[in-house]
Amino acid sequence: MALLALSICAAASISAARTGAEATVAVESMTCADIHLQEANLQTVASPPGSQYVLSGTEGRIAVDYAPAPYDIVSQPADRVENRTAADFTARFCTDADWCPFGGAGVYRGFTDYRSLWLDEYYRQLFSGVPGYVRVNPQGWHVLAGGRWTYVPGSGILQLTMLQQSDIVSPGYEAQIGGPLLRGYDHLRTTAGRVSTENVVTPTVRTLIEAGATATTGRRPRFSLQGSVNWSVSETVTVRTVLAGVSERPAFHAVSAALAVERDWKERWFVGLAVRGYRDSGEVIDPLIVSSAAPALRTVQVAASLRWQGERAALRLEGGPYRTRYADLAAGSAQFARLYQDRSWRRLQCTASWKF
Repeated sequence: MALLALSICAAASISAARTGAEATVAVESMTCADIHLQEANLQTVASPPGSQYVLSGTEGRIAVDYAPAPYDIVSQPADRVENRTAADFTARFCTDADWCPFGGAGVYRGFTDYRSLWLDEYYRQLFSGVPGYVRVNPQGWHVLAGGRWTYVPGSGILQLTMLQQSDIVSPGYEAQIGGPLLRGYDHLRTTAGRVSTENVVTPTVRTLIEAGATATTGRRPRFSLQGSVNWSVSETVTVRTVLAGVSERPAFHAVSAALAVERDWKERWFVGLAVRGYRDSGEVIDPLIVSSAAPALRTVQVAASLRWQGERAALRLEGGPYRTRYADLAAGSAQFARLYQDRSWRRLQCTASWKF
């Protein structure tokens, strides 16, 4: 909670300085039968003339009811609860009407997702006490820099972002006959770049196209492309569509599509409904090799939202079901059946913001 307290103090000082500030608090929960995820985020934004500063703090909690596969005679059921703390800062400067450079940095400590926590418990039970096993505390940092260029005043924006990231993760292990444990990567370095262009096509249609590339230790470069369209169907109804694709050699690819509709009453109350579908080919390269890589995945998410917008304050509630369905695991990776089992999640998010 220390980082959230820091953000609160920053918000108070920003407000006192009367620089034009905004604070946003978001609380989100995702739960299913054996996994419970909670996260709270506090973000403060100060916008003095010619610049903008964003400071955020995040506290997350992952609770996993770990259960081994029925034929796993080594592992035992266990309850794992881990916390995650993160802080991020971004600064943006507008040197003139057309060009705005920006930069930022962030740090975190703790597991970033339930999959890495589940695998950490699996390898801990299997190899704890065996020479070569080392317990790791996940943590990392990132820095980013970029610029935003308005190449057509009022209707055309180009943005470039570069990111460098370092992560210490809990690695996987593999036993070797007559040799020490074979340990996977525990320190990952990532370099990523993204370019996007936003355009006002007509008074009621706005488009955004984003292309990115990511290179991470031990993996081939991953490329992504996403396009979205915002359409103001009428004065009270807005429709947003998103199509995205990801590719990584030798055989990984993913596609997703989303549709969201929102209606407002006198720009005070807003009601929305969104549907998103996702499908990928899985991370398994060779099904004959024992691997913790994820099999092919399909997801469907439905979210209903209600938002109230006041003069200085706003409140938004969003929630709905989120379903994940995995392809069958290869026989050699059957010990990960409980990790990659089908799940039906319940998601709820509440967001409140204030302008000072």
